[in-house]
Amino acid sequence: MIGKGTKLYSIFRMKCPRCHEGDFYKGHPYKFSTMGQVKEKCDKCGLKYSIETSFFTGSYYVVYALGVALFVTIWVLKLLFFPEAGPGALLLTIFISLIVLSPLMYALSKIIWINFFIHYDKNALKKNFVTSPSDSTTKK
Repeated sequence: MIGKGTKLYSIFRMKCPRCHEGDFYKGHPYKFSTMGQVKEKCDKCGLKYSIETSFFTGSYYVVYALGVALFVTIWVLKLLFFPEAGPGALLLTIFISLIVLSPLMYALSKIIWINFFIHYDKNALKKNFVTSPSDSTTKK
């Protein structure tokens, strides 16, 4: 279900949506110096991640949907396991969850957004030209 070649593989492993080999982010979502910074292009297949200017602005819709899903999940869990807890406890739980999970949701929103537009290609590494930093020739 989450094998290589699926959208979920690219999303959960935060890999290039086309080749599923190269890293999508410069660092870990919780590393503050590189938080949310997408690489310019894939190291393996050469895919340029920023398809157009302000491409990732659309990921705001995705992060909103993730936030709503988090709210609904917490609300349902509260009703199932803590029905006697008041609205203040629910609000506090949602607030803490949002603070803790915001970097992850921000990272997920960008990788989900690009996966709407780029599809997996098992031959991507063979087809594309990638220039290595130490070599001035182009490989195929």
